[in-house]
Amino acid sequence: MKNLVVTDRDISTDYFQNSVIVNLNNIHYSSCTGGLTCLKCEGACYFKDDMSIISKWTNDCQLIIYITRVKYGCFDIPFKKMLERLVVNHEPYYTMVDGETCHLGLSQLRKKLLVIGYGQATDAEKKLFKDILDDSTLGFSYSSVDAYFCEEDELDEVLRTFGGVDLG
Repeated sequence: MKNLVVTDRDISTDYFQNSVIVNLNNIHYSSCTGGLTCLKCEGACYFKDDMSIISKWTNDCQLIIYITRVKYGCFDIPFKKMLERLVVNHEPYYTMVDGETCHLGLSQLRKKLLVIGYGQATDAEKKLFKDILDDSTLGFSYSSVDAYFCEEDELDEVLRTFGGVDLG
């Protein structure tokens, strides 16, 4: 499986030629209702929408790149909605992996997560974003989690810089 790039805006496919690129503004997906039925049904969400295939792609890749606007130190709304739905990719109970307590991903692959946050964010908002990112990935089996920030007008240059990250 290729790597997965999930973004909340249009980006050039030239930047990530070895990845599947998902623009959250061009797909149909429902908000999680919070019933956690998916955790009781071996990861099967009862919504039949585009998130089903995105969940499969998430399980099949080893590198995930999120490109999101940072708003008030948090993920943008399309990302929050998507991240809530990705709970179906994890087992409901904790287990030990390499001496760490975590939720096992249904894919059983340890993934790398790269988050590129763009927009006008203060240092306090960047710190809050990193704290939220650390808290939201705590307990999941990522081999590494990295976050980078840039202004919106610098995003194309940053993406050009990270564009080759999906080769290895």
